[in-house]
Amino acid sequence: MFMLHAVFNKEHLKTIIEDLIENDMPGITILQSYSKGEIGCLEKDFLIKDMNEKIKIEIVVSGEKNKELAMEIIRSECQDLGYGAGKMWITQVLEVERIRTGEKNQNALSINKNIKRTPISSSNQIIDASIDTPNS
Repeated sequence: MFMLHAVFNKEHLKTIIEDLIENDMPGITILQSYSKGEIGCLEKDFLIKDMNEKIKIEIVVSGEKNKELAMEIIRSECQDLGYGAGKMWITQVLEVERIRTGEKNQNALSINKNIKRTPISSSNQIIDASIDTPNS
């Protein structure tokens, strides 16, 4: 199992999430981040205002095939010839456990498509979306 970390410009987020979900990889952690690349770091007047707003996503995938697919989804959307397109990196995951059920590893990453999903309400009630993801 692997965890894919990717930092990229936020305008790409919607398309990347849609493509990941379409390929049965919905367990995505999304973080707002600020990054400072190599360009401008050597300048004396480096200020916090030079930081660029980015998005960081983390997704746990079960194998080499899914890792490559997730990387290609991100690469195809974000890759350009300009500076600041982002970075992605992989770390190995030794074990995963779904807290709610106690399922481990591959079973914890699988998606149960037979679960009846409760529609999300616009009221102030507690919402039970009942969606199993690696991050749920």
